[in-house]
Amino acid sequence: MNSTHSYVPGVYLLLMMLLLPLYASAQDIPSEKEPLFLSLEEAIERTGEENFRIRQAEYDVEKVRGQYRQTNATFLPQLSVEETGISTNDPLNVFGFKLKQEAVTQSDFNPPRLNDPDSYDNFTTKFQARQPVFNADAIFQRRAVKKQLEAAREQLEGTLQHARYQVKETYYQLQLMENQLEVIRKSLETARENERQSKNYYEQDMINRADYLAAQVRVLELESRLSETNDQLQTVQDNLRYLLNIDEEITIVATDSLRMRPGIADNMVNPKNARNSRLDALESRKAAAEEMLRASKFNFIPSLNLFGSYEFNDQVPFGMQGNSYMVGATLRWDLFSGFKNVGRVMESKAELKQAELAYESNRFKNKLEIQQAQRSIDQAQEQLRFAEASVEQAEEDFRIRNNRYREGLERTTDLLQAETKLLQSKMKRLNALYQYNLSLAALELLMEKEMPY
Repeated sequence: MNSTHSYVPGVYLLLMMLLLPLYASAQDIPSEKEPLFLSLEEAIERTGEENFRIRQAEYDVEKVRGQYRQTNATFLPQLSVEETGISTNDPLNVFGFKLKQEAVTQSDFNPPRLNDPDSYDNFTTKFQARQPVFNADAIFQRRAVKKQLEAAREQLEGTLQHARYQVKETYYQLQLMENQLEVIRKSLETARENERQSKNYYEQDMINRADYLAAQVRVLELESRLSETNDQLQTVQDNLRYLLNIDEEITIVATDSLRMRPGIADNMVNPKNARNSRLDALESRKAAAEEMLRASKFNFIPSLNLFGSYEFNDQVPFGMQGNSYMVGATLRWDLFSGFKNVGRVMESKAELKQAELAYESNRFKNKLEIQQAQRSIDQAQEQLRFAEASVEQAEEDFRIRNNRYREGLERTTDLLQAETKLLQSKMKRLNALYQYNLSLAALELLMEKEMPY
């Protein structure tokens, strides 16, 4: 018996020694990641470095830059070297290869040998050079690609501005959800206190069961709304993490408050003369289309190019037994190409008209959108003033009814209606603030001008 009793504590001690390191390591693992506190300015700064769409637009610029680099061939020479090996018993080629190799002898003029030669090998090492002199269509195509490169750069800037707008919009949503949660929590605390008082009054037969149940239902409604808003907040968190390329399940906390910003001076907004990267990119595309039209028209005039070559011929690869050179020039004029050039001119004209219409359409649309954003800002300011007054009235109404209810002079349904109205007024105020900031962000996007904070 004694040995058994001494054995059991030993087993427990051994298990504790084995499990203690695991328990200690488990204690070292944090249960939740630290939240990331971000101001709006910090979020916007991260946008240019991490946003997926911006990085894709950067590669679009690199692609067009590569296309523009290819057009250097319009002016620069082209150099090449090639090695060609041939084996033949064709009489003409055999004699010609011997001439190139400087290997012709008196016996090669023997008629039977000339007419029926043996198989002969020739290896040619050739260095070639081609120098463009005048290719008018290629010159205008190069200018068109340069305009396309400018358009790609402006499109990159437009993508950056739009990404910033998306971050602002999502950040404002984050602020809205956080503020709504705070308002709902306070309303829920009030509703639970009302439910507790209603229960006391019901137990004292001061109110009926229907009033008590109404207080309970109000608590359930607010709990449901709190859960729904929490879910919406998580969706906004996911969207903001995606825009900032944060591949971690980390909670982002907005450090800036949702508030009114200083008024906009009239001289800061002029819809008629407003410019942004989107319009600049369309204007550059229109200029590129004009250059392409000129290029297609200059297909009808001659082109001039130089060429030259230097070669070695031998019976072995890369041999240098015989050498020769050739230089020349090519003047080419395509008199008729089966309406190919005419079709290119027609196509270029249509593309130019499309580019012009796209530019005019977007310029007009940009003007209208600026005016709409201005009206939205004005309307949001009006709604905010109404909401502020409504909140003050609702708070006073709820305070009076709550005091009367505690004295038994007010019905439960009237108190619940006053509390509901107060919550709605606070929500309207938050929505007006959100709409004001969102409209201001839209105006900043359209004008690509940051308004004062």
